[in-house]
Amino acid sequence: MISTLFLGMCGLALLFFLLTILWKSLVLGAIDTILWLVLSISIYNYEIPYTAIQSDNTIIHGVQTIETMYVYAPIFWLMTLITMFYLFITIIFPMLRQHFSKMM
Repeated sequence: MISTLFLGMCGLALLFFLLTILWKSLVLGAIDTILWLVLSISIYNYEIPYTAIQSDNTIIHGVQTIETMYVYAPIFWLMTLITMFYLFITIIFPMLRQHFSKMM
């Protein structure tokens, strides 16, 4: 995944995680869980775009692929598990027991 897209999704996942905790939103938590899973898979093929100028003044555009960042995947898997446990413990299980913190 291209680096700017990856960093944007990472920022969006962190924002959704914070909003899930503040608002106790089931929908944002589900979307956040999916985003963490996508990030954990996309770190295996990290692409950095570059532009270079050759000696004959021609401009080359390309993408450098880094495939050694798989060691960071467990961080995103851990965030997925944390988000899922938070959803189950604070939102889903109380709803199943019919304990609502506020009326909608």
